[in-house]
Amino acid sequence: MSTGEPSILAISGSLRPESLNTMLLRALGEFVPSTIRYEVVNDISALPFYDQRLEVDPPSSVLDLRSKVHEAHALILASPEYNYSYSGLLKNALEWLSRPVGSAVLEHKPVALLGAAPGLYGTVRAQAHLRQVLHGTNSVVLRRPEVYVNEASKKFDDTGKLIDPTARSLVEQLIHNLLSHLPENFEAA
Repeated sequence: MSTGEPSILAISGSLRPESLNTMLLRALGEFVPSTIRYEVVNDISALPFYDQRLEVDPPSSVLDLRSKVHEAHALILASPEYNYSYSGLLKNALEWLSRPVGSAVLEHKPVALLGAAPGLYGTVRAQAHLRQVLHGTNSVVLRRPEVYVNEASKKFDDTGKLIDPTARSLVEQLIHNLLSHLPENFEAA
């Protein structure tokens, strides 16, 4: 388990700076207590495609992300939904983070999922697939609340602030539940 200052690392499965999922992760920071370090990683494009041959000497981009995930006490993943699943970009990152098997940084890591999409279903199917994969990585995935921000472009203001009361309430509950998975001495008041 990580030591030091309590922290949460959030990873966006989208590359676009104006991505709804990246905006959602930034908005989520409003609900993280000031006693917890919160960082959003919104560009994982430097990771090469997973190749087992590179495991002997992983590239620095892989080592950097692994280090950040290792040091974090909890992880939040947000991804757009493409073809009823999550982004290939995030899948590639999870491949790197799930190695080496048996001592990977995702093992026993508390993980919260959420997502935003312009359509009516939010990211329901993408998150279902993510849950399946994270089961395989032996991560501790929060079950509730399930946060699917649908018709998301209507739920942020021009500055990127999450303004929808239902979405705000769900995000706040998600953070509260994730904090309950931190070591006892780190729980926020």
